[in-house]
Amino acid sequence: MVQKDSRREGKLALAVLARMHAKYVMQITSNPKIFDPRYYHAITVDLIRTSKDIYRSIWAANNTPVKSKGDYAARRKYQIRAVMLCNMMLADIEIAQSVFHLKGKRMRYWAGTIIEIRNKARAWVESDAKRYSEYR
Repeated sequence: MVQKDSRREGKLALAVLARMHAKYVMQITSNPKIFDPRYYHAITVDLIRTSKDIYRSIWAANNTPVKSKGDYAARRKYQIRAVMLCNMMLADIEIAQSVFHLKGKRMRYWAGTIIEIRNKARAWVESDAKRYSEYR
């Protein structure tokens, strides 16, 4: 058995994490006792959409094989979009915290997950820049 710290993450680990995050957002925002339905169109729908778009961007990048300069540019565009969406999500959850009076524990988990996704996406961009240097 390989120790957890010694294992390489699978190439789909980031996509799995983003998908789990999108599912988490849909589950928590469906609770009307916490996420007041009056604010659904003002903030909740943005939280759901952004979380899904983060996953979709990562999925699209992961499913863009690089065989040319154009492929690399397309893949990088999706990766950068995922990073940008993570930043937008952090801003949106700050608004949600203030509007819905979310608990610190939930905010630490939620923001921590987004920051983890963002950092892994940034590392992926850097890794691809080295890996596909001939297409830059």
